[in-house]
Amino acid sequence: MKKFKLLLIVFLLPITFIIYYLTSEEYGISAYIEKQKSLDKVYLENKLINENIEFYKKKIDLLTGDNLDIDLLNEKASEVLGITEKGTIVINSNNL
Repeated sequence: MKKFKLLLIVFLLPITFIIYYLTSEEYGISAYIEKQKSLDKVYLENKLINENIEFYKKKIDLLTGDNLDIDLLNEKASEVLGITEKGTIVINSNNL
């Protein structure tokens, strides 16, 4: 009888330990799912930031070096300084 109780304890303890940690809120499957969702959200934010970085790198490349884009330069000058050429119509889409 003592051997049976000892075997029951030896086998029952690990099983209860595993069941507890699989179902607990802090360490269980639901915590894993929540952490996976937050990780996916961080990956999405990282992807958007990288896309913005690439967009601005392309714009910087257009304004530097030998391949200066005159249209982009005029756009930036009118946006920052408020200076436009005579006869140019400017539509500010931010205030629509």
